[in-house]
Amino acid sequence: MSVLTLVPEGQSAEVPDGLTLREALARLGTEVLAPCGGEGTCGKCRVLVHEGAAAPLPEENALLTPEQLAQGLRLSCRVRVAGPMQVEVPASSRRPAMRILPGGVNRPVPIDPAVTKELIHLEAQKLDQPWARLEHLRFSGELRADLRADLDLLRRLPALLDGEPGTFTAVLREDRLLDVERGDTTGRCFGVALDLGTTTVVASLVDLTSGREVGHAAVVNRQTTYGHDVIARINHTIEGEAQLEELRVAAVQSLQEVIDQALEKAEVKRDEVYEATLVGNSTMMHLFLGISPLSLGHLPYVAMFNDALEMPAHQAGIALNPVAWLYMLPEIAGFVGADTVGAILATSLDEDEGRIRLMADIGTNCELALRHGKRLLVTSTPAGPAFEGARIACGMYAAPGAIEEVHLDGTVKLKVIGGGEPRGLCGSGLLDAGAELVRHGIVDETGRLLDPEEVQNPAWRERLIEQEEEERALVLAWREGEPPLALTQRDIRELQLAKGSIRTAIDFLLEKTGLTPDDLDEFCLAGGFGNYLDEHSALRLGLLPAMDPKKIHFVGNGALVGARLALISRDLRQRGALSARQAEHLQLAGTPDFQMRFAESMLFTGGAQ
Repeated sequence: MSVLTLVPEGQSAEVPDGLTLREALARLGTEVLAPCGGEGTCGKCRVLVHEGAAAPLPEENALLTPEQLAQGLRLSCRVRVAGPMQVEVPASSRRPAMRILPGGVNRPVPIDPAVTKELIHLEAQKLDQPWARLEHLRFSGELRADLRADLDLLRRLPALLDGEPGTFTAVLREDRLLDVERGDTTGRCFGVALDLGTTTVVASLVDLTSGREVGHAAVVNRQTTYGHDVIARINHTIEGEAQLEELRVAAVQSLQEVIDQALEKAEVKRDEVYEATLVGNSTMMHLFLGISPLSLGHLPYVAMFNDALEMPAHQAGIALNPVAWLYMLPEIAGFVGADTVGAILATSLDEDEGRIRLMADIGTNCELALRHGKRLLVTSTPAGPAFEGARIACGMYAAPGAIEEVHLDGTVKLKVIGGGEPRGLCGSGLLDAGAELVRHGIVDETGRLLDPEEVQNPAWRERLIEQEEEERALVLAWREGEPPLALTQRDIRELQLAKGSIRTAIDFLLEKTGLTPDDLDEFCLAGGFGNYLDEHSALRLGLLPAMDPKKIHFVGNGALVGARLALISRDLRQRGALSARQAEHLQLAGTPDFQMRFAESMLFTGGAQ
């Protein structure tokens, strides 16, 4: 064991020798970002080692400059504890506070939650009322005759009901009596809707008596420590049961953290939350339950389960009221998971409205759903982590300090989340930057960043620089005493990969139904990235097919809205299950001309916007 000290905080702890610094810092409660999952390929998990580090490894020499190594910068996933160490974690390497994206769709539905409370005025039983105490409770509250109670509650009822008569509150979940509480607690009945995203975990705390959201919160998924996309996490589980358990625990901790934040903001107690609904992609749902997702990692890409699941919340590791239940929305097929079902509910694609509507939920994975008459067609495609800021030289999550908008108009104009100095570039800023470079002819349609002598405007020529390994980049912001924030040629290639994957899926879905973009009545964009992207930038780059921008509507976190709808409406819960069964799943993998279409979609051939 060796002592690890975090500076300037002064926090110290003994940690086992042989752990990587990233693992050791996690034991001190400090999580270091590592989009590559600790494989030593992204160079993002940088820390300052003041004392105790061995000589740099080859991977560090490849990803860090001699000047950076001389300053003490090291990769926390490569350096191992082998004696007393003093380490400083820069702000850029810490898990940031996430910008919250609440649901942007409010579908009007009658409030009919699965969990309700009923007030009961319990009088003393008489000789001519020889029925059981539980029956007396039913009669007094005019509760349903088929009401059931489990053994734990039956064991607690004598202490609750054998005292003086009085006022009680029954906590009901359809035909189940969950609990009996002393006094009138009918005004305190809450539920929580949860979105377990690959990158971000979001909670929406809801008053079940009114359907009103009373609090929300968002955190970074702790599983990002093991890889930024679902494939990396699936691969991590190949190593064995211990690795699968690591991911399960990380998911549960992320959910509990975001629940507790929402509760604190709303001043609601855990014991006042009686139900949770959960959405997430297929991999996330498997990992949360500790079910191996390996079948999703190879052909034919099938899940272990698709049906909706419900269980006591504590059974899944979620701490709410001890009698609270968890409802997990159903999945559809393959990588089209419960988050897509949630987005379908949020955008009313579960209904045949007589309009042709397409929904794209864009994140690390992109899911699409098309309503065409009575048909509901779905597909998915891996967009990769570029739009979440990963694999981008100066990329970061959509957190304070991230550049979210870029405009080139004689000079570079940036909009930074939270104001202040820019720290990095998030997904919407990446899309804007790419579109602006194409608009000004600094990047050609193949994605090549031009040589300075090829660029006519001297203002842009001055911003074109050569970085390490002679890689060209365009400076977005100069920073005193620090390297500039710049968009590199490799960043543009990552943007092309993400853009090409999404556009191929959109075109594929339309062609399978014999439709063109002009046939669409509405194009709904959902998800953290999808909600903040600029539609004109997306059209200019060809991320979206040419269409009237007025047809594009932003719907916020559709997955979370769907989870919230399932929380407050049993009818919508059933409609989600029905939609999951009836949806036609179209598999992109194995499409004969997929690779050719993908290559064509990577080109920046959108129209001028």
